[in-house]
Amino acid sequence: MSAAIKQRDLFTRRWRGGNVTPQKEVAMQIQLVSLLRWCLRPDVTMRHVPNGELRDKRTAAKLKAMGVLAGSADLEFFWKEEIMLHNMRHHVFRALFLELKVPGNQLTSEQAAFGTAMKLAGAEYFWTVSIDRAIELLKERGLLRPDRQIHIPTGPRGRR
Repeated sequence: MSAAIKQRDLFTRRWRGGNVTPQKEVAMQIQLVSLLRWCLRPDVTMRHVPNGELRDKRTAAKLKAMGVLAGSADLEFFWKEEIMLHNMRHHVFRALFLELKVPGNQLTSEQAAFGTAMKLAGAEYFWTVSIDRAIELLKERGLLRPDRQIHIPTGPRGRR
């Protein structure tokens, strides 16, 4: 087996192997989550749905029966946003789904379908190959604590 790790798909049971080691994506996600635990607003719920990883057939079948959804995003964010409508304050439930990829990788068809479904349901869905871009997306939505400053470098070393 090459440096890429082969993994059996939970639903099709076919072997899949990437041209990039999945551990790089895992490391990227762990780094982002570590940073977000420091700077995410306390009223924002962030979670990871553990759909990946190698599993034995019995566990895979049990998880499928429990509702595991192929293509689910790596990270999910939920929060309440206050809006003004007809001169009245209303609280709106918001959701953002974020898929992380290492440079060179693209969304799978299941991930693209999940993203489309979330957008049609009124949520936001993004995928990125950069921690900096992920932080920027969350910052644009006001999900980061105002008392924590994150410097996102630009230029050749800090490409998005």
